[in-house]
Amino acid sequence: MFLIWGFGKITRKVIGTVGLRTCNYCNTQSIWQLCIVRTWFTLFFIPLIPYSTKYCISCPNCKSFVELSKEEFEKFKNQIHFESGRDFLSDEVKYRGKNAAQINYLKQMEDFDQKK
Repeated sequence: MFLIWGFGKITRKVIGTVGLRTCNYCNTQSIWQLCIVRTWFTLFFIPLIPYSTKYCISCPNCKSFVELSKEEFEKFKNQIHFESGRDFLSDEVKYRGKNAAQINYLKQMEDFDQKK
């Protein structure tokens, strides 16, 4: 018999960055991401209906996450949209691990985006 339906296709939508945090699993300090994780019902390997939704903040390195309530998620989301108009991360945090050429390129791209 050929299986034409299934469960378990998982998608992850990143909303924005939350802040600097140390991961308990990979033990790295990085800027975590606010995201929505959905599990889908599939038909012929095509995701059709989401049947599970989790709101979380996740580590960008190992993808481990901390689940949030809907209210906490909305609070973080509003904070991200409020701060999106201004630069709220310090240069030390934003450019950590980059060499001088990479930092210069990233700053030029930020200036270009602001001029648009």
